Amino acid sequence: MKIAILGGTGSIGEGFALRWAGKHDILVCSRELDKAVSSADEYKNLLTYKGMQCCSMTGCVNENAIEGADIVVLSVPYQGVVTLLKNLYPYFKNQIVISLVVPMKKNNFFEYMPPEQGSAALEIQDILPKSVKVVSSYHNISARKLAQLDLELNYDVVVCGDDDDAKHTVMELTHEIKSLRPLDGGGLASSYMIESLTPFLINLAMRNGLSDLGVKFV
Repeated sequence: MKIAILGGTGSIGEGFALRWAGKHDILVCSRELDKAVSSADEYKNLLTYKGMQCCSMTGCVNENAIEGADIVVLSVPYQGVVTLLKNLYPYFKNQIVISLVVPMKKNNFFEYMPPEQGSAALEIQDILPKSVKVVSSYHNISARKLAQLDLELNYDVVVCGDDDDAKHTVMELTHEIKSLRPLDGGGLASSYMIESLTPFLINLAMRNGLSDLGVKFV
């Protein structure tokens, strides 16, 4: 599949690009072409150094990537996602869009601040064409650990979505990352429960001197 990662030059975007490059064509996306190309070259060099396979890794601007993608990963901050997607609306057709987006703000600690729809995922679904399948997942994966290819990620990943085929595709992608276990979290309306875990985990880490917390259901 061809996977476009919006925010592909950021820390968690890097991790997904590296982890999926062995089986899929990866489009590392940014508003700035030079930045996207530079990051894609850096990721390819790292994979070569590690002796790992890379199908295809290309740096490109968001518009060009979305048009040809099967899957679009939104690894961007909530504060800019509405404007970004409205500007990119004409380039979406029937892709699967994976939302990692969490609406939160920081005072002393982080607070979950969902939009009127109830979650970022539902707001994103409202913005995009009805032919696009929105799936909510990967909110509680450590970006630092994801980018360290020698590490196994012993986490559970909850996947929420209203389209069963799209949800199954994302769960299969999750299986490709060693030691991640995908769990069906139901429809997109359940996304708020998983999104809200992100600020909770960050606050838990801050209060207890921990870092890179994830979720495991036992």
